[in-house]
Amino acid sequence: MKLRWRIAIWSGSVLIVLVIAFAVLGYMIFHKFYPTPPTAHFTRPESVVESQHQDLEFFRNYLDYNRTYTDAARAETLRLLADYEAQAGKLTSAQFELAIARLAALADNGHSRSFPGMFRQRHDKLPCLLYHFDDGYYIMRARPACQALLGAKLLSIDGHTTTEIADRLFQYALGQRNHYDQYVAPFYLESPELLNAAGLATAPDRVTFHVLLQDGTEQDFPMQADPPEPKWVWWISSDAYLSNEPIPSEGTDWKPFLPPEAKLPLFIADYENPFHVMSWPGIYYASFRSNESVPGHPIEPFVATIVKDISEQKPRIVIVDERLNQGGNLTKTTGLMSRITTLAPSIERVYILTSAWTFSAGETSVALAKEHGGDKVKIVGQLLGDRLHFWGEGGAMALPNSGILLRYATGLHDYSKPCWDEAGCFWVMMFYPMHVQSVEPDVKIPYTFADYRALRDPVLDYVLQSSNPE
Repeated sequence: MKLRWRIAIWSGSVLIVLVIAFAVLGYMIFHKFYPTPPTAHFTRPESVVESQHQDLEFFRNYLDYNRTYTDAARAETLRLLADYEAQAGKLTSAQFELAIARLAALADNGHSRSFPGMFRQRHDKLPCLLYHFDDGYYIMRARPACQALLGAKLLSIDGHTTTEIADRLFQYALGQRNHYDQYVAPFYLESPELLNAAGLATAPDRVTFHVLLQDGTEQDFPMQADPPEPKWVWWISSDAYLSNEPIPSEGTDWKPFLPPEAKLPLFIADYENPFHVMSWPGIYYASFRSNESVPGHPIEPFVATIVKDISEQKPRIVIVDERLNQGGNLTKTTGLMSRITTLAPSIERVYILTSAWTFSAGETSVALAKEHGGDKVKIVGQLLGDRLHFWGEGGAMALPNSGILLRYATGLHDYSKPCWDEAGCFWVMMFYPMHVQSVEPDVKIPYTFADYRALRDPVLDYVLQSSNPE
């Protein structure tokens, strides 16, 4: 009896120690990698000069919270910051927006920038929403003033080509260029006020579009801007424009290019649900549009469903669609993606579908599959939107007067080699060391507006055709 008590006491003590150890580790991780943003302590500004001075002074906190600046980039940021402080009060709201965006962008990291989705809350914007396909920018959703241009390709604005505009404005975002083209550039193209501040539009409240219409003709269209929409949901980005369903904060006068009855390809269908599965004989398909739960759609049961389905169905081919996975909590899928090729002995090939939207934890999933799956894993689609070496984690801080929201990054991820000996290495990555030299697609397949209009999915079509036994 005494022995049993001793064992019970010993076991209980070990359990308590482990619980305390994990609690301490969790606290340390959150304290180091998810620091609480600073609080502003300013008096109410009495002028634009004072308002901008306060915001620029508060921005200095960003240099401490965002750990991604190189020494040279930090020095350049401080130099520019001093220049902007000397111009405080002389900058328009749009010019100030660009100034802050430039300061953050010098970190050259996709997770370290101002949130472009908030532009529509503060600046005049067009009654048109744009999406970047591999063959250019197209008008995808529109209010009545722009609905005649639905499906048109935007060639230029006020005489500046879309390529020139995207190139000129890249300095305000940096990071991986293809992710900028996909995610950030449309927000700039939709804002005459920001284009004017950058010297790319003649007026802050109107522009002239030069477009290629669907009938093959080119025309100029004057376009008047709408006022800002403070209630616009800032996290909405242009991937949502692919859907033919209403999107959050969109008014009833917005019309999508595709009619409601159009049967969309799997990877953009039923857009509110980010998790989908589908099966064909010998083929299993799973799609992630997020790496964390969204309201009404928890990710944990979805991952469990995939594991169960594959073990029971024993497919030859597994397809994991990460094309619209912009990230989230990487730990939600690390177990799945690390063993995706071994969930059933029947698996001959795992195809990972990617695009410029595949970002952050979305890329982690791709890298883990590549690391552990070896030659069984084949990447198909477009180049991913993040680098193998990047900074993530962190949080967001808002400037007190302008409300500009800045994303700061605190944890280093390196999928080309373990980052244990590097300052800032995200501790969680120590459990998932990787040696991936590239996540470039083995087969590159563009996605064009013609594909979208015809309701085609050339990437999935290629995989299904390649997977059919002869």
